Parts: sequence; structure tokens; C-alpha cells
Amino acid sequence: MGASWKTTQLPQLIREIVQREIPAGKALPGDEVDLVQAGFLDSMGWVGVLTGIEDLAQITDFGNPWPQNRPQSIRALIEAVVEGAKSLRARDEAATTERLESAAGPGAAVVGWGYALGGREIAAATAEAECGLPPGTLSAGAGFESFRYASEQEDQVSLAQKAAEAAFDAARVQADDVSVLAVTSTTFLALPSIGAALHTRLLLRESCAVFDLGGACVGLVNSMQAASAALSTRERGVALVVATEVHSRMLRPRGTPGEFRGLFGDGACAFVLRPAQAAGEEGLTIGKFTFGCSGGMASALEVKVGHQTDWEFRFHGEQLGRAAVERLARTVEQLERLSGRPRSEVDAFALHEPNPRLVRIFAQNARIPIEKVPLVSRTYGNLGSATCGVSLCVALDALAKRAPQPLIFLAAVGPGLLWGGTYLH
Repeated sequence: MGASWKTTQLPQLIREIVQREIPAGKALPGDEVDLVQAGFLDSMGWVGVLTGIEDLAQITDFGNPWPQNRPQSIRALIEAVVEGAKSLRARDEAATTERLESAAGPGAAVVGWGYALGGREIAAATAEAECGLPPGTLSAGAGFESFRYASEQEDQVSLAQKAAEAAFDAARVQADDVSVLAVTSTTFLALPSIGAALHTRLLLRESCAVFDLGGACVGLVNSMQAASAALSTRERGVALVVATEVHSRMLRPRGTPGEFRGLFGDGACAFVLRPAQAAGEEGLTIGKFTFGCSGGMASALEVKVGHQTDWEFRFHGEQLGRAAVERLARTVEQLERLSGRPRSEVDAFALHEPNPRLVRIFAQNARIPIEKVPLVSRTYGNLGSATCGVSLCVALDALAKRAPQPLIFLAAVGPGLLWGGTYLH
């Protein structure tokens, strides 16, 4: 183990981690008690325990997945740490980073940004009732306060248009200036593609290249990389990067588990990019990128259209949440190495947010002040590919006046298990 404590200290340290996640007023149970079955921890609390132990013992993917026949007790946690320490193999972080990261950023800068949210605000309690969930599941259990849903007059294209026009205004450019459009959306399932539809709605010029990118929650990072690369050969080019989602229509009640459908809101974000040398001091330079995929967690979330055109779902929220927290932590570590700056110097962290409670668990374990994370999911819901982008917009708005050249880490994790990140400085 890499931690500076003795094995004899292990039981007490694990008890302290468990005590931290148990609701106030409850005494710590015996070591043999199943913490989840006995009601001392819910699924998110169990995730908090596992991530806390992983940080303590420095065992990657600790308890992921937790064996079905193994009790979720303090004794079992102690045994699992001992087993993990015995099998822990040395890792060459330099080699891992070399495989995952791009050699260098293509030299683009963000010069304008904007976002748009669905026009209907829904309280978490209302969403719980609509999804058939017990009261408190989304509010107390996951940390949501409200959600934003698209109105009858809104869709992915209209929200994207609104965000893009705000970004144009901020960057002081016209639609006719755009030479590259990179768009991502998980919820737009029609042809022509979302890229073509948005190109037409914005009246972009015919010579504008259009890229439709996938990646779900990582789609915005993928789109930024693609647009930045396309600009690397265009000295005076302008790129528009957009992520837009309307989950409230795609995830209809029929066939969609309420515990999955209830997580999401509707919104879009947009960013105007210029080549860094053309942007000068007006923009924030996009740094190097890191990407990766761990297929071992691919089955934690699967969504596809069945034979009768109904959605088919496989959703293991606890496993997926656990993996997301762990991978976000690894991505932040990679961004520290790429940028040469420690997380203590970062002004804001624009992250994908599966739910607010998971983000708080991540921030606590990663020793990041929660005030540095714009927690947009708390009042808007999980916005899919637009989540980290809306978070980035909120961070840029807040930092524009008090930090002329802020350092921002952008990191996202999506089904697959995909991850990606970059930084702005």
C-alpha cells in the first residue's frame, strides 16, 4: 500500500470512513452488520465508503464491482483491503499517461460561451412523483433540488441555437464567420443529423465543415478536441462547439426505469473557438487533452432501441456511480500532469455531474473545495453531454472579472466507460 499507516490501524480507519457516511445520530454498528441491508447506508453512502477507502489505500477500482455474495459490512471491507493490497501491482503512471493523452493541444482558445436551459422548472418532489420514485429518492438521496425540462416549443435545435447565439454575442462574431461546427447530442435521434439541422437553423455558410460527435457525457470534450484540431490549419478560422440534450422527451415513462429517467434535465451549451495565435489575450487557451476507455464497465449502462421500438435498459447505478467517481479522480490527476499545475492552483473544475451527491463525494475524496465546482446539476439536473459545458459557462461567468487568466479543469466520464478531459488557461 502507498499510504503511510500500518495494517494494525486499518480497522479503525475504515470505521471512521463508514461513520462519516452514516446519517447523523446513528451509532456505528458492529463489524459484522451488513451496512446497506440494515439501513445504515444507502447506495450513495456505500459509494462514498468505497471511494474513501480507495483514496486511503490507493487501490484502484476498490470494490468495483462488489461481489454479490459478500456482505457489505465493516469486516468485509477490512478483508477486501487486505486482499487488494496483496494483489496490488505496480503501475507505471508515465506509461499510462503516454497512452491516454494526446501529445499536445492543437492551439485553440475559447473566446465566447453561452448556455440555454429548458423553459420549465420542475421541483425534485414533482419529478419523483412523475417517475414513480419514493419521496426523497432524488432530493435527499441524490441531492437534486429541481430540474429544467424543455417546453412544448423547445427541442435540441432551438436550445442549441439559443446557446450558440449567446456565444456569438460574447465573442463578437457573426454566424457567417464560422468555418467549423462540432455538435454532440445523445438525445437527437433523427436524420438529417443535429449538426446539419443546427447549421441550417443558424444560417451558417455552405463551406462550413460540420462534425457530429458521440461519446454521450464525454461528447463535449470530444467536440472541443475535433474543433481545435480542425482550426490548427486555419489561421483566421472560427469554430463553434455545441452540446445539446432534451432527455425529458427521449426518456419517456414507458420502459424507462424511474431511477434512471429521474436524473436528467434539458439544456445546451456553446463555445466559440479561435486559433490561439489569433485570439491573443481575449481568450482562454485550450491545453492538452486526455482520453480513454475501460470496456470492463461497459455493461453498467446500456440503452438501445428494442424490436418493438421501445427502449431497452440495463442500468447499475451504484457500479456506474462508483466507477465515475474513481475515473474523474484519475482524470484530474492526469490534468495535473499535463498542465504542470496542482489542483490547489485550479480556479474551477467543470465536471460531468451524474448527480450532486456523487460530485460532493468526489470533491471530498479529491480534496477539492466544493465551492470550486459549479454544481449545476443541483438545480438543472444531469444535462448529459451539456453538463460539464454548462458548468464551464457558469465558471467562466464567475471568474471573468476576478481572475483574468483563470485555470480551469474540464473532465467528463460517460457510458462505455469513456473519459476525457482538458484544461483552459
